[in-house]
Amino acid sequence: MEAAVVGLLRDVLPGRAYVDCSLCKRSGRYTVASLRERFGQDVSTLDVLRHLTASCRYQRAPGSPPARKYEHLCLAAITLPPPMRPDIPVPPGVPYTIEVWTETGGGIEAQLAVIYPIDMARVAFRVACELWPKHEVTLRDRCRIVEKRERPGAHAVVEISAAQMRKAD
Repeated sequence: MEAAVVGLLRDVLPGRAYVDCSLCKRSGRYTVASLRERFGQDVSTLDVLRHLTASCRYQRAPGSPPARKYEHLCLAAITLPPPMRPDIPVPPGVPYTIEVWTETGGGIEAQLAVIYPIDMARVAFRVACELWPKHEVTLRDRCRIVEKRERPGAHAVVEISAAQMRKAD
């Protein structure tokens, strides 16, 4: 359970609300619907907590001076139903990843993006190629390479070594 104070009672999801005090060991269980009937929908949850714990001997009135060093305070807390997590729509298919490799080509330096539509992935790939001019950049669909920009100068190294091998023969 998640202890949180939501703004208004109308914003709380249906379920059970728990009010517990660790100091005096009092506790109560209420349905959100019964709290709405009793206090109305436009009341704040903090006011609901104050009304429900008004009979606590450690409760202090709003605006009263702070407690002294050895005075007890009401430690009641209201635990509301957890908020709904929004379902983020995920497009069908598999996402494309854009990765930048190290300058030596030994491994992935950074995974720049995970993008679903191939058109957007290709545009992001071109931008990544411009931003990382000395690195190898790949656009992949899982393990399949869709597009790849080789490191600049990698072909020149291969051509020089091939020319040197011809001279050696």
